Amino acid sequence: MKPSMSLTGEHGGHKIAAVFDAETDARDVAKALWESTSLTDKQVMVLSPNDRHQGEELEPEDQGIWRTLVRSHIGLGVAGAIGGFMLFLVLNASGIGLIAQNTVVAASVFTAFGAVFGLLLAGAVTIRPDHTPYLIKTQSALREGKYVLAVHASSLQQLQEAKSLLKSRHIKTVQSL
Repeated sequence: MKPSMSLTGEHGGHKIAAVFDAETDARDVAKALWESTSLTDKQVMVLSPNDRHQGEELEPEDQGIWRTLVRSHIGLGVAGAIGGFMLFLVLNASGIGLIAQNTVVAASVFTAFGAVFGLLLAGAVTIRPDHTPYLIKTQSALREGKYVLAVHASSLQQLQEAKSLLKSRHIKTVQSL
């Protein structure tokens, strides 16, 4: 899906990481990823415990988070409102007395509750809970003095390429959804 069509505003929305004891091992695997997959050197990074901007390298898209916030809230808020109104139409057509006698109020309430539900779901999309295991494992490995290979794939195809290469080398990984 194109970034302009998705709810998230990140270009590298698929992240995968591997932990290494030695920097040379991490760099060798990074080189293999550049040479064997469609990933570029900007998408594959080796982080060391001494790096000053580890957070920026693990989650490099500050602007993408803001785009995710705006896109998800607008898209899911509107979708929720439409869903709430559609539910009102179904219940009204089924002849439920309370709804049929108070159509304007019922339509407003169902639409408003649908929008609120959509906005709550958008909040969950924005905080990206799927990134938590990825961040916890990589940051704790860096604190322990290990090296992290971080891959920021821009498509599911790139993610699958990286996963298959890492799996073929029997390297344990952690990824975002």
